[in-house]
Amino acid sequence: MKLYIGGAYQGQEELARAENPGAVILADFHETVRAALRRGEDPRAFAREVCRTQPDAVIVANEVGAGVVPIDAGERAFREAVGRALCVIAQASEQVTRAVCGIGVRIK
Repeated sequence: MKLYIGGAYQGQEELARAENPGAVILADFHETVRAALRRGEDPRAFAREVCRTQPDAVIVANEVGAGVVPIDAGERAFREAVGRALCVIAQASEQVTRAVCGIGVRIK
């Protein structure tokens, strides 16, 4: 498993596709976590299941925890859920890359 993260529009999906041709890419993983949260799933359990069922996947997600804290409690819960899920994914990943202006910075 590999994880590519970055702020919105920082090129993490393009980088993941360029570095992993033919791989299964789970793009917009942060939105997948949002859907799991709406279904009442625990974000860590959801992420562990993804790791178990798709160990060779390349996961791409936006960093959603930086910046101004939202007033809306639901948006705060979403940010926390994404952070918790990505911690599980990062620990299970053989490689973690952060995209900044389209340039990959390997952090694991």
